Amino acid sequence: MRASETAMLRVVGICKNFGGVAAVADVSFSVAPRELVALIGPNGAGKTTCFNVVTGFTKPRTGQVFFDGCDVTGRQPHAMARLGVVRTFQKTSILRRLSVFENVLAAHHLQGATALWRTFFPGRNERESERRLRASAAAILELLGLGARMNSEAGSLSSGELRLLEIAIALGAKPRLLMLDEPAAGLNTQQAVQLADTLKRLVGTSVEALLMVEHNMSVVMSIADRIVVMNLGRKLVEGTPEQIRADPRVVEAYLGKAA
Repeated sequence: MRASETAMLRVVGICKNFGGVAAVADVSFSVAPRELVALIGPNGAGKTTCFNVVTGFTKPRTGQVFFDGCDVTGRQPHAMARLGVVRTFQKTSILRRLSVFENVLAAHHLQGATALWRTFFPGRNERESERRLRASAAAILELLGLGARMNSEAGSLSSGELRLLEIAIALGAKPRLLMLDEPAAGLNTQQAVQLADTLKRLVGTSVEALLMVEHNMSVVMSIADRIVVMNLGRKLVEGTPEQIRADPRVVEAYLGKAA
């Protein structure tokens, strides 16, 4: 399914100013179920601001955000997460003194509905639920290639492994739409290739759709169904990787004339 069909996420004409500077100006795009969309552009193009508007970390001056056909403009981040819109950040927010496994398990518990007193006096149902959560956390870590580091202290991971753990934590929150802010940052070439393959497999299995901001063009071009290019706060163009690669406006504004 593509954006021409029923969209899961629709961003319509959003504008956001910081002081007298227009960080985002009249930007619209959509993400359909089973679609992986990449948002690209030079530093300062407004990509992360778009993420912040969609996930409720900042309110747009004008424009609307729709999720599953409902207007969710300005809803708080925790409310968006409950709807299934979960994001990562450029800077990781790992609990470094906990183990890798405990970080992901904590994300699972945040989605639980068990009363607090049941945590201290668990019955059979609570014990069974805990077993399922632990199995799910372990499966996610294996999926992202962190199974061997499961019991390591999170603070001991490399920068690339921390990026993978951040994605694992986001998956632990059971998102429908997963939004990744520069997931390949800090990864070497081999790790980036492995990540690209993993992200492609996530869509339609672990998550319904995926939207990412990414500067690694090899990753973007290899897995994106559709690419939205931003420049100076505005949407420059959108299309398939083949269309974007051949568009002279993108070559000049972002990829460089030599490309």
